Amino acid sequence: MEEKWNEKKRHILLAAMKLFAANGYVQTTMQEIAEACKMSKGSVYQQFSSKEALLLDIFKFFFKRLNDGMQLVERERQLGPRERLERKILVCLRLWAEYPEFFTMQMRENGGFVNQEIRDYLKRMDTEISLFFIDSLVDIYGDGYAPYAPEGVLLLSSLLSTYMGLQLVEKITLGPDEVCRHILHIVDAVAERVLREKPRPLLNETNWPRLKEVSARSAKSAHPLLLVKQCRERLSEGEAHDEALDSLAVLEQELVDIRPRKVIVLGMLANLKRSPELADLLVELEAACQQAGLVRG
Repeated sequence: MEEKWNEKKRHILLAAMKLFAANGYVQTTMQEIAEACKMSKGSVYQQFSSKEALLLDIFKFFFKRLNDGMQLVERERQLGPRERLERKILVCLRLWAEYPEFFTMQMRENGGFVNQEIRDYLKRMDTEISLFFIDSLVDIYGDGYAPYAPEGVLLLSSLLSTYMGLQLVEKITLGPDEVCRHILHIVDAVAERVLREKPRPLLNETNWPRLKEVSARSAKSAHPLLLVKQCRERLSEGEAHDEALDSLAVLEQELVDIRPRKVIVLGMLANLKRSPELADLLVELEAACQQAGLVRG
């Protein structure tokens, strides 16, 4: 039943995304979304309490896919810094190619639909994705590049958006590997110049307060799902650990959902505290869940 429930929600999300991209968020009604899904409007409202809740889940669906892709790249320890950045860029390009409606939806001038919750979520996700790229840029160009890394990310993300937009609007055909190589060539050239001339960064914590949050954090902190896996690997099979393993299974299932339920996450973390051999990993796991907004500080 849970798999069917998730599939139904996903079906509605994708249908709504296409309608928002084609007609605009404001102009699209829940009745039109229901008709596109071949459902009753009541069935759609059973899954989403409002059109704004549906829009927020579209963003959560896409950014979860993006974040999961970035995390997979981070876990590949054999990758060098440059190859890691290439893989991250390709994650973005391939995901946008898979869901062009999402990118088109963002390109439309739909400023009126964004409520405070959605604005806060998009700002948080922008910070998370920026961190992945900042870490890679500093790994490639060294600590001396750190003051310029946020502006390097702005350059990189602007190039990504521009080339994706050209493909959607102008129907230009560009392969993801080709785009990735060209973007890195431009980023390399700019990095080489700023490291040589050392200009004063234009952005700072005074004129861009969010930069302080970005600078204080690292995307290299372990992802909750990775920590769950480490907890499972530490526990040996057997009756003594059955309850802990069951709690890890429930927690893992909850973390992969679009809207993890905080009460379930908190309950499973409480259960796991009965296993003293997991004490150090649970500290990291709680911190990672707190960073994701699933546990209060």
